[in-house]
Parts: sequence; C-alpha cells; structure tokens
Amino acid sequence: MDRRYLSSLVFRLAMALLAMMLSARAIIALEGGTRAWILAGIFGLTAAALQIRPMLVPSPGKASTVCTPAPAFFLAALYLIPAGPLVAAIAFAVALSGLVTGTRPHKILLQLSISVLAFGACSYFLKLGPRGEDPLVPPPDLVGTEILLGAVVLIAQLVLRSIAIRLERGYEAPHWGAFQPPALIEGVYCLALSVPISVLARIHLALLAVVYLYVGFTWWFTERYRQHLRILSQEPEGAEDQRRWVA
Repeated sequence: MDRRYLSSLVFRLAMALLAMMLSARAIIALEGGTRAWILAGIFGLTAAALQIRPMLVPSPGKASTVCTPAPAFFLAALYLIPAGPLVAAIAFAVALSGLVTGTRPHKILLQLSISVLAFGACSYFLKLGPRGEDPLVPPPDLVGTEILLGAVVLIAQLVLRSIAIRLERGYEAPHWGAFQPPALIEGVYCLALSVPISVLARIHLALLAVVYLYVGFTWWFTERYRQHLRILSQEPEGAEDQRRWVA
C-alpha cells in the first residue's frame, strides 16, 4: 500500500473518530432547549441550501470563483445555541448538501469532520452558548471578541484542510495549502456576515429575514453579473464598435 495513501487514510479516520466522540459528548452535555433546536434547524437548512447553490463570483477573463456564505451561519450559531444543536446543524447541512450535489463520500466525511471539530470544539470547550446575562444588543467589545474567535475557527479549518491536502498530494500540494485567496476572501465575507446574523437573532428571530433578503440579493446580483460577462465574452469583435456607432 502506498505510504501517502495510508497516512491520508489514517488522518481522515482519526478526524472522523474525534468528530464523532465530540458530537456525542456535546449533544449529551449541552443539548439546549426548544428554541436552540429550532434555531439550529433554521441555520442547518439555510447552510445546506447555500452550499447546494453557492455564489459564483465572476472575474473578467478568469473562471468564476465559488463562494458560499454558509459558514457565516455557523459562526453566528457559536454564540446563539449550545454545542449540541450546533454540531447537529453542521452534520445535517454538510451531509444534505453533499448528497444533493453528488459529492464523493470520503470528501463529505472529511468536510464534516473538519467542520464539527473546528466549530464544535470551540463551542464546547469555551462554553460559547447563549447566556442569560448577555445584553440584547452586544457592545462593540463583545462583537470584536466574537469576530476574533470566528477568525480562529476559520483558520483552524484551513489548517486541518491544509494537512489533509499535504498528506494526500505530498509535494504536489499547492503552496500554503488551503490558504488560497478565494478561501481567504470567503472567510472575511463570512466573518462580516456573521455579525448581523448574531445581533439580529438576539433581538428577534423575525429580523433574520433582513439577512436572507441581503444574501438573496447578493446571490442574484452575482448571477446576473456572471451572465452579463458571459454574453460579452461571446460577442464578436466588432460588436462593441457597432454598438457605440449606433448609440
């Protein structure tokens, strides 16, 4: 058996085992109430839908970049629901989106393990669930702390993915592993989006409609802009000059 394949297999199995142990412990110890599970269901369905139909950000002369704001809902859930409902929402979203999109099982398992370990471990060991003494509108210092912790979680995800890529590809792995510009831009966008989700959900769940409208409008705009660039790239060379002459 190839040494590279064996090391990658051992790493994936170890990640899956740790994720299952953490999930079982989190659900038993920090299961949460009815509101927490309802919110976990909403976030899980939303994240699954955003992973099934991600945003395709176009760039002139290059292929479109896949960007999904699904992790933003998990980042906000760190402070809105306990670790038990959180890992259940992550498992539901990753598994459902992977089955619908036809992702290979070993990739679904790796993504699920990394997400559960990064988000679940941070929520479980730091006890980041909702607290009764939390203010309705969080102060700026609390928001800054939440953003910092969210950045740590996203970096932990990229580190684990980089290790998996290194073990799987060896010296053929890309420089800096999973720390590529599209992944970093997506992480910054998710951090920025997680703040209004967390703030509005604390005030009232109905205010999340504002976030859904914003995400829907952003997805529609990127899709229309991508189609516009595709039409322009398919025009003949003299079409632009002819259009200017007619105008």
